[in-house]
Amino acid sequence: MTDKNSVLERLSRRDAQRLEKLQKAHKAREDIDPTNEKEDYFTDAFKLKSDYVDSLLSQIPTLETTALSGHFDIIKKEINEMHKYIVTSSLFLKEYNMRKSLSIVQDLQNKCYELEEKYVPRKRFGFSKKKLAKPEEQKSSVMDEIDSIEKKYASKWDEKLFGFDNKENEVLLLDKEDLFQRDVSLRHLKNCTVFLKGAMGTLHITDLENCLVLSGPVMTSVFVERCLNSKLVVACQQLRMHTSSNCDIYLHVTCKGIIEDCTNIRTAPYSLHYEELDKHYELSALDRSINHWDTLDDFNWLAPNVPSPNWSILDKTKRVTDWEEHKTKIPS
Repeated sequence: MTDKNSVLERLSRRDAQRLEKLQKAHKAREDIDPTNEKEDYFTDAFKLKSDYVDSLLSQIPTLETTALSGHFDIIKKEINEMHKYIVTSSLFLKEYNMRKSLSIVQDLQNKCYELEEKYVPRKRFGFSKKKLAKPEEQKSSVMDEIDSIEKKYASKWDEKLFGFDNKENEVLLLDKEDLFQRDVSLRHLKNCTVFLKGAMGTLHITDLENCLVLSGPVMTSVFVERCLNSKLVVACQQLRMHTSSNCDIYLHVTCKGIIEDCTNIRTAPYSLHYEELDKHYELSALDRSINHWDTLDDFNWLAPNVPSPNWSILDKTKRVTDWEEHKTKIPS
């Protein structure tokens, strides 16, 4: 009996060891799950994309002037694709890796805009810097181009644009699910409050009168055209404002904002707060430590060392610091 018990004990011990081995193997397979595999693949693929953009940036000093505009367009497209890649991978990325990747994208964006400012100064977005012998012709040319773009823009609302058009005396809301990575347009609004509660790709604001726009972070640019007596609360990489007057802008912008043909523009720091704002900032890749809210370039004012009369900093006593009660009210 002793021998039999000994044999049974050895068999039982061996079975237990086999079971333990199987359990360890199963756990090992769980540890190497698709999430980890996806994250490893993301890391490798993202590095390739980053290295490619770096190589494009390094080519800039060697290119002919005529080739620069197209080259910068390619770089911006690649950086935008990198950002989208991070966002679509955010379901499985660890928070540290997502923050690190967003930081890399931000660095590439900053480098791109610095080089563009150096090699293609003020030739972007259809605005004119130089005031040469025939300024009226220059201005006419710019306005013709803007009118042409605006007509094309206006005729394709249903096909291309997303947002609000032709509204009056309304409170309008778009939430994060609607806004995510979208190019948003607000046009022909009067006496409206618009709350854009999420991160979006770009924001176009055109023909607004007596409106309040409360916007979450914008991944790239905010374009403002023909706005009167309105308040805009926006966070973005770049601000371009044209033919507007009597507007207060509560601004977070990581590059210098630009105004042209504007009067009585007042700026203050971005002061919007809502529950998921921090998360939306992360998705937008905006650097919260950089804000040029108090430094605008006025393309109609080229006098050195003399402040432009067309914009100023809004007095602290007149600033709105809490927008909560304004979110659901039509502007007075």
